[in-house]
Amino acid sequence: MKQLLLRIDDDLHQRITRRARRTGRSINATAGEILAHGVSDEALDARAELRARARRLGVLAERPLSPPAPLMTEADRERALAATEGAGPVLDDLWAEGR
Repeated sequence: MKQLLLRIDDDLHQRITRRARRTGRSINATAGEILAHGVSDEALDARAELRARARRLGVLAERPLSPPAPLMTEADRERALAATEGAGPVLDDLWAEGR
């Protein structure tokens, strides 16, 4: 078993101490559990890791999640295509993209 000397601020130490007392465990066991949990998901894909780094640096523009677009039946799609035929290239491009 390895030892780790770690410098943390007083507030973090107090929070770990409170958690240790609540759970009836030592500060060392509590901190070890927290660290193990923090690195348990090393299989994060590169995009998620990059987003997390950008968020920590304050350069990630957060946007609200939009609800998924309603599914369109093939019959609805055909009717919409027929109704907008000849409306212009912008609409043609949107349909080609499936939007």
